[in-house]
Formats: sequence, structure tokens, C-alpha cells
Amino acid sequence: MNALLLISIIIGVSFQNVVKKPFSQKASGKGVYFFCLMTSLAAMIFFIVTCGGFEWNTGLIFYAMLFALVYTVASVFGLEAVACGPLSITSLIISYSLMIPTVYGLVFLKDPVGVGLFPGLALLAISLFLLNQKNVNMPVTVKWIVFVVLAFIGNGMCTVVQKMQQIKFNGAFKNEFMILSLAISSVALCFFVFIKERKDIRTVTKIGWLPALACGLANGMVNLFVMILSNRMSVSLMFPMISAGGIIITYLVSRFFYKEKLTKTQFVGFIIGMVSAMFLNI
Repeated sequence: MNALLLISIIIGVSFQNVVKKPFSQKASGKGVYFFCLMTSLAAMIFFIVTCGGFEWNTGLIFYAMLFALVYTVASVFGLEAVACGPLSITSLIISYSLMIPTVYGLVFLKDPVGVGLFPGLALLAISLFLLNQKNVNMPVTVKWIVFVVLAFIGNGMCTVVQKMQQIKFNGAFKNEFMILSLAISSVALCFFVFIKERKDIRTVTKIGWLPALACGLANGMVNLFVMILSNRMSVSLMFPMISAGGIIITYLVSRFFYKEKLTKTQFVGFIIGMVSAMFLNI
């Protein structure tokens, strides 16, 4: 059962990365807010269906608003980064965002230093240096760098806010917190759709509603299965396997389906980066 959950999580993580690329190509960079809105709504519906009961605490509002902000930033700029840059490198760099909750735990929660932290950081520095080498097949732009950095920050802060909420409420209100957060995010994204994308809504609706729905359901499934599996498997084993598996699958899809070709130097950097992500999760 644990193996099935783990495989499902890895596939779900990879699927979310992969499904964004064809949408961005078909939509020609349009419909970013619409896609994120549909994803957020689908994930919210998933948590509502699987909630099994709803309890309320007004203290959730602050954490939900904070999570909605960083979740929206991660969703929007993650899609923007995939649209204008290489899928394989984008997914790898965003996976590095686990450093943010790690640092938060060390500084604010006084977590013990994991054995993989310093080797992971060293390998990370090497990986980033190698990945930064020029590639005529996949040119890196300033716009892509800005988008991927914002997605990196947003994705990492999502885990930090989740941890803050769980500490505050002693592990309670997981589903309620996610439902409220996704509802706030959906309202904000709906506003941006109306302001910036209402002229293109018919076009992007035809292209994007189905992949966005699938992406949102995958997001909900991943979050639920991670919560279940974290009570059955060592976290130090689970997260490295999820990180490595997701990165490998995303790379294979980007290489053979989207024909993204890394240079030899970048490929070495990619492998080192995957190992770095595993070390940082230990």
C-alpha cells in the first residue's frame, strides 16, 4: 500500500509539471490566470469531497490568507516559467525550494541539522553553476529567471505556512485550512482573469479547462496522499524518493516529448541537482 501511494505521489507531482507545457504552447502565453484559477478550484473541490466533516476556527483566516498569497504566486509564476523556459531545468530549480522550509526549521524551530544539509548545499551550488552554462537549444532569458525565482519562493513558502498552521493548531484543521486557502486564492485569481484575460476567455477556456482540472485534481491527490504516507513512512526516506522520482519523470518527458536538449555540462548539473535535492530532504 505504501509503495502504491508513493508511486501515485511521484506521478502526480510529475503530471502537474508536465501538463502545463502543452497548455502554454497552445495558448501562446495567454490564460495563465485562468489555468491557475481552474487548478485552484479543482484542488479545493477535491479537499471538500475528501474532508469528511468541517470544523471552524477563526484563527485559520490569517494562515489561509498567507497561504493563498504564496500559493497563487507559486502557481502563476511557475506556469509563466514553464511557458518561457525549459521544463526540465524549471522543475529542478523549483524543487530546490525545499531549502526555504529547511532554513525556517533550523532558524525558528531549532530543528536539528540533518546529515544531508551541507552536502546538499554544496552539490546545489555546483549544480546551479553547471546549469547556468549557455545552451543554444534552450536560451535562458531574464524574464524566465525572474519567473522561476518567484515560483521558487512561493513554492517554498507554501510549506513554511503549512508548517506554521499545523504548529499553531497542533495538527488540526488540515482540510479546512486548505479549503479556505484555495477559496481565497480562487477569488483573487478570478479577479485577475476578469481584469487581464476577459478578452481571451473563450479561447483559453477551450484549450485549458481540461488540463487545468486534471492538474488541480492531481494537486489535491498529492497533498492528501503525502499527509497519509507521512504517518506510515519515514519522512527522511519519503521526500528524497518523491523529489528524485518527480525530477526524473519530468526530465524524461521534457527530453523525449518536448525535445529539450541539455548540453553535456548541463546534464551533469541536472544529475548533481537531483542528488542535491535528495540530500537536502534527508
